[in-house]
Amino acid sequence: MLGKEVKQVELIYEIAYTNLLSPMILFFLIGIIAVIVNSDLKVPTAFYTGYTMIILLTIGIKGGVELRSVTLVDMVPTIITAILLSVTMFGISYLVVKGLFKFSITDTIAIAAHYGSVSAVTFIAGLAFLEKVGVYYEPYMSAILVIMEGPAIVLAIILYKIISQKQGDGSSNQEASLKHVVKEAFFGKSIFLLLGGIFIGYVAHIDGLAQIRPLFGDLFYGILCIFLLHMGMVATLSIRQISNVKLVSFLFAFLLPVIGGTIGVITGQFIGLSLGGSVVLAFLTGSASYIAAPAAVAQAIPQANSGIYIGSALGLTLPFNLIFGIPYFYWLANLVY
Repeated sequence: MLGKEVKQVELIYEIAYTNLLSPMILFFLIGIIAVIVNSDLKVPTAFYTGYTMIILLTIGIKGGVELRSVTLVDMVPTIITAILLSVTMFGISYLVVKGLFKFSITDTIAIAAHYGSVSAVTFIAGLAFLEKVGVYYEPYMSAILVIMEGPAIVLAIILYKIISQKQGDGSSNQEASLKHVVKEAFFGKSIFLLLGGIFIGYVAHIDGLAQIRPLFGDLFYGILCIFLLHMGMVATLSIRQISNVKLVSFLFAFLLPVIGGTIGVITGQFIGLSLGGSVVLAFLTGSASYIAAPAAVAQAIPQANSGIYIGSALGLTLPFNLIFGIPYFYWLANLVY
């Protein structure tokens, strides 16, 4: 029994060491430090837009190539589970944020939309970690990332509109129609690029894919590191902008990833995913969106405090997952399996 506990401690140490010293984490930390020391480091907006497109397309292309080896029947249980998990995390987030931390209904719905959706960067960092430790995961998980982006966002907007109508709130931005919300949630920039990449990877000729590999493959992790440098800066700035809210009120940003990731691991095992597949499901369930969700929420729920939902998802949950969440999900999966 003692030997098993020692092995678990050694595993935790090895996981933490592997993840903390990865270039992606270090680039993110450099971005944080740059803001703390008031460096004049800047990332041009055009450059940010460009490498965001490359990252999302690369994820999609890789997923599309991997989808060639599986059938829809293989994916159905995971697809259904992914949708249910997205809705479940929306509900849990709502109850935790409203019940324990006493945010307003509007801010609670906005926050729940972000934590019911998913983070592409957490997903990528998690896959990089699994590849480094040599753990197999199901090849269709990139498609699951796309599927989990939208349900919680649409659910949040519908709930907000119902509550606004019952309260007779004339400032509920009725111009933001449900049609527009669905379009933003399912076909906004991030999801459209992911879907486009999946399509290209699935139907393109192998020789053609080899020609674009230098950009959408060989350079991917270098570009991702620059992206994370920028995200570290943005996350730190977003936290600085939060005002009139007690710091203890943001504990949900650390609690929800642990809850979501734990549910993801257990659910993945229940539906028969591999150890790696369950860990990937935990990466998704335990993450929070800061690309698709903010765009949709800003349009449809303008009364929500953007500093709160962006500051928590990007400024707190993302670094928490990159540094602690990913190792924890992997450790838990090894404990359960």
